[in-house]
Amino acid sequence: MNDVSSVSKGGHSLIYSDKPVSEIHVLELLNVAVWAPNDGMREPWRFIFVGSGSTELMSGLQDQAPAYLMLVIKEDRDLHKREEDFGAACCLMQNFRLLSQESMLHVRMTMNDWIYDRTCSCRYGVQKDERIVAVLEMGYLEQAIEPVKAEHSLDFAFELL
Repeated sequence: MNDVSSVSKGGHSLIYSDKPVSEIHVLELLNVAVWAPNDGMREPWRFIFVGSGSTELMSGLQDQAPAYLMLVIKEDRDLHKREEDFGAACCLMQNFRLLSQESMLHVRMTMNDWIYDRTCSCRYGVQKDERIVAVLEMGYLEQAIEPVKAEHSLDFAFELL
């Protein structure tokens, strides 16, 4: 167990294993996760990966994790396109989270205050016409988190007209 990789969130203590998060594995997941189209098939995003050798760059800004992935999008001047791009980026993140579960990679999406600070985000190469949508904290857990099961699940009835 890493000394710096124990994080407590919402009553759960996340303890990351020493297994590194491979940049190649993250890239493989992203190649599938980007199937989150918007009108015009724009892909206005790019990614900044902070791996195991340089996680100290995130110290004081994020909880400790073995790796981080910043999702950055272009800020279109057209507000309609900007909203579409943000929505597609959120879908991309959800796709990534779902795909990562197959390989037992734990992904936690964060939107801490510092991502809105231009001075802070510029340190990571974010341009004037871009913004950070979220930072994904990633790592392999020592012990899997048990899913919470609903006691009373609703039965939905659909009717086609």
